[in-house]
Amino acid sequence: WAQMQGLGIRSHLAPKLGAHNRGTHSVPLTQGPVRSLHRAFFEHCSVPVVCPRMQLASAQVPARVMAAGSNNGASSQLQADKVEVSIAELEELCRKSMKTLGYTDTEIKVLLEVLMYAQLRDNSQGIVKITSGGLNKHKAVSAPVIEKETRLSACINGNNTAGMLVLHQATSMAVSRAKEHGFGIVGTNHTPSSTGALGYYAELIGSQGLIGLVLAQSPEFVAPHGAKQPIFGTNPIAISVPYIPADGSSNGSGQACVTMDMATAAYAWFGLLEAKAAGRPIPPDVALNAEGLPTTDPNEVLGGGAIRVFDRSHKGSNLALMVELLAGPLVGAAVVDKLEERNWGNLVVAIDPGLLGDREAIAQRVQVVLDRVKNATRLPGVSEILLPGERGDRMAAARREAGRIPLEPNLLSSLRVMASKLDSPPSPGSPGKKSGPGGRPWAMATQLVHTDTSVNDPYGGSGPPLWQTATFAQPSATTFGEYDYTRSGNPTRTMLEEAMRDLEGGDRAFAFTSGMAAIAVVCKLVGAGEHILAGEDIYGGTSRLLSQVVPTAGVSVSNVDMTDLAAVKAGIIPGKTKLVIVESPTNPRMQICDIRAIAEMARAAGAICCVDNSIMAPLFQRPLDLGADICMTSGTKFVGGHGDVTLGLLTVKGQELAKRVYFLQNAEGAGLAPFDCWLALRGLKTMGLRMERAAQNAEKIARFLAAHPLVKKVNYASLPGHPGVDIHSRQATCGGSLLSFETGSVEASKIIVEATQLYKVTVSFGSVTSLISLPCYMSHASIPAAVRAARGLPDDLVRISVGIEDAADLIADLEAAMTQAMSHIGFDPANPGKTPSIGKAAAGASSAVAGHTAGSSSSSQGTSEREAALLARIAQLEGMLKAPQRS
Repeated sequence: WAQMQGLGIRSHLAPKLGAHNRGTHSVPLTQGPVRSLHRAFFEHCSVPVVCPRMQLASAQVPARVMAAGSNNGASSQLQADKVEVSIAELEELCRKSMKTLGYTDTEIKVLLEVLMYAQLRDNSQGIVKITSGGLNKHKAVSAPVIEKETRLSACINGNNTAGMLVLHQATSMAVSRAKEHGFGIVGTNHTPSSTGALGYYAELIGSQGLIGLVLAQSPEFVAPHGAKQPIFGTNPIAISVPYIPADGSSNGSGQACVTMDMATAAYAWFGLLEAKAAGRPIPPDVALNAEGLPTTDPNEVLGGGAIRVFDRSHKGSNLALMVELLAGPLVGAAVVDKLEERNWGNLVVAIDPGLLGDREAIAQRVQVVLDRVKNATRLPGVSEILLPGERGDRMAAARREAGRIPLEPNLLSSLRVMASKLDSPPSPGSPGKKSGPGGRPWAMATQLVHTDTSVNDPYGGSGPPLWQTATFAQPSATTFGEYDYTRSGNPTRTMLEEAMRDLEGGDRAFAFTSGMAAIAVVCKLVGAGEHILAGEDIYGGTSRLLSQVVPTAGVSVSNVDMTDLAAVKAGIIPGKTKLVIVESPTNPRMQICDIRAIAEMARAAGAICCVDNSIMAPLFQRPLDLGADICMTSGTKFVGGHGDVTLGLLTVKGQELAKRVYFLQNAEGAGLAPFDCWLALRGLKTMGLRMERAAQNAEKIARFLAAHPLVKKVNYASLPGHPGVDIHSRQATCGGSLLSFETGSVEASKIIVEATQLYKVTVSFGSVTSLISLPCYMSHASIPAAVRAARGLPDDLVRISVGIEDAADLIADLEAAMTQAMSHIGFDPANPGKTPSIGKAAAGASSAVAGHTAGSSSSSQGTSEREAALLARIAQLEGMLKAPQRS
């Protein structure tokens, strides 16, 4: 009876089951049982109960369900205590809440349909399952497998997938077979959670013009007639039969059909738990205590008793047995200790009435029977006899039309709490190392390909989806969804940010339009009157920002040699320094800074430590693991990897700091566009292969350069003899793919850069293509010549970003260019000390270009025409600082 919502034709049972007239004898308030309450429910509880058969002494009932789903024998007072909520808001809360349980958008769509079907009809198979733990994923869940299949039948092993999802799949398969062959029968096993309201699935079949029969087995809660030991489940059954109404209408979802959905138990198992939590009795004569005597005390039932069959007779017992047999052993489900095995069965049958005659004629005869029932002479006081499902359908239609639904306050509150986990701006969730069998963490290369994300692709594409949109539709005029405007958040950006969060080991990550946009946001964490400490050998764009932009906000900046810890300590102003910016390796001289030591100094002074990790990326170095608060990565480099996208990434430790960063990202509109995020996501998958190959090539090229007579100095982090090689080996895994070298002659360096064929002359680094440049004239041209000289940045410095080409080809190309340079300047490898053009590497602009005649390194010799041209170019570049600059 309790499961027969909307039947309205067994009014003689109403007085026993607490039905409420509402003007007729056909509106029962008691609700259907929870047919398959899996063990996860007990893990979310707070009031101890004892479960029959399993004697789960530790099982508990959550206090939040005292009012939730309380239609089982509910009093009119509890009904009055409900609050109305927008259906759109409720559905959005459900979606968010189910996302926190790990379901995909496709799965959520199915689950929400099943749950709302019940909720709109006041059926306890509704959304209370979300908050009660009834939909928690099994720890051993995997994709369902079809164990046996014919053209008419199939058997699905659910592999611990949610019962609603597996039964939905089974229903679709049965309908498909019935439409093609006239008959379809599909069984399921190993579904450890509730299948929801069976009427939903039966109606799916009936709305296709088919006859539907759906049976569901559940754990041992119900005693056979004449017994006190629970053997059966609440074992519901649903039937749907198509018909043609006199007015030609349908139920709104296709062919009109009459659907009956009932349990074979007299009371709901979940209703017992609700009654215990609420401290109220259950209806009389629906359950037995451990001695086999009728009881109204839910504690006695939970303490070893049993629920009775719905009619308390052998007829109801036999019907329960039929369900048990057809939905149990027939489909491979458990038959002993079903709750322990968590292997509950279902059976779906779909039949084309055309197998038995003309479909339309049969549907019309069904209507004749229904009309006879509706028009039967009524008892006194009965205003209408309702068909199975009619009351529920009317209620659901009225609520849909009004757009609102009554809900228990506790249930609504619980949903809002669950949904709030996704209400903060992306990226949601907590990071965690991905692990494989035995808990062993996956390697970084594997994590790059298999990134975790809270964003669900409804179609399961092999590549990340692109949400190329500026706005998102909202659930209602007063309710916001997870995304509303791409400036504030976009699913594609969320995927990238979550991937970087996990790769860097942070709490949140943020994607910006460029690395400089990211650094600019970090600098805005410092207020007027406060101080930033940075290194001397830093990226030219960062230097420009710190020297010409940041001071206009009242923030002071100083630069020190970050390789000298004593200088770092001296540069920190107690109480004033709020940000320390570190690069290691530095760009372009590849100096090594002790990140851990500097981060500790910053923390001790109450300052944030931000590390520019663009050269290493998380594959080779993870600054947050070394104590940094923020890691900045120019994703233009190795993340994108193909020189076709510009972006910057900040990964942050600490939620409070993350909130400050997100506020600035959103307020200033510097978030990365969806398509650029998509390109970066694509790049991440091959970043491991690219960076490893490029680093191998770089090491070979560094050794070649170190042995070349024209080269005065090679800067490569892992090259033996590098002054910081020991520190670097402690905080990074290899030397990376960026290096620089000095020739002692700007002319020679220029020829080398321009004569190579495989190296593209351009700024930036980290591409699959090898790149070459003169930093003082390109990426670092914005730094004044005098400042470059003071920092020891020579104008003849050549920087190479090594790509993924063949190392032998790259070395051969470079060697040919160097040979051409030596020939042009008259360099004699056998006697390099007497080569006219080679003098000391010029550090200042006035001595930037070495002459071609003996003694031309002296400033008293004047400048050649080429020297004058180069110096003019430097002056021109410095005069353009106020205009948009190249990176």
